[in-house]
Order: sequence, then C-alpha cells, then structure tokens
Amino acid sequence: MFKRRTDKVIEDLTAATCGLHSDKRQSYVLAQALHGLVRLAKAEQLLEMRMDAEKASGSLACASRKRQTRAILRKIGMDVKSRQRELEFGQQYPEGKDETS
Repeated sequence: MFKRRTDKVIEDLTAATCGLHSDKRQSYVLAQALHGLVRLAKAEQLLEMRMDAEKASGSLACASRKRQTRAILRKIGMDVKSRQRELEFGQQYPEGKDETS
C-alpha cells in the first residue's frame, strides 16, 4: 500500500501521544483528526497560492473588470434617464387608464 510522508508522521505522533498499547478508538480518532488538519492545511495552501497568482496577474484584469462594471452601470443609468424623459410630466395612469380599471 502506498504511504504518504504525512501518514508516517501521523502514525509517529499518534504513537507518541497515545502510546503503543493504548485504546484503539482513541488512537484512531486522533489519527483522523490529524488527517483532517493535513487536508485543511493543503486546502489553505492551495487557496493562498491561487490568491497570490491572481494578485500577481490580476492587477490588470481587476482594472479591466472595474472599467466594465462602470460602463455597465453608466449604460443602466442612461437607459433609466431616457425612459424617464419618455414619460409625460404629471401623467398618473398610462395609456388612458383610470383608477377604476
């Protein structure tokens, strides 16, 4: 069976903490907790690497995204203003509809 370096370290830590002749359940729980910590550390390391790569290459992409967002918001604002100009001032009900209909 293939063993990772972390498996050997976890076995050594479990043996040192619980002793060689300790309760099997206790040593199993400790080993699984340590495996969970290793997985969490790997996930955090990958996330940090992604964030660093994004930061290194993403400064231009970030500025581009900001420009695109501003352009979209300006367009939305222009659309709203043009629709407001189309409405007649003081018109309460569109297309001749009154309160009763």
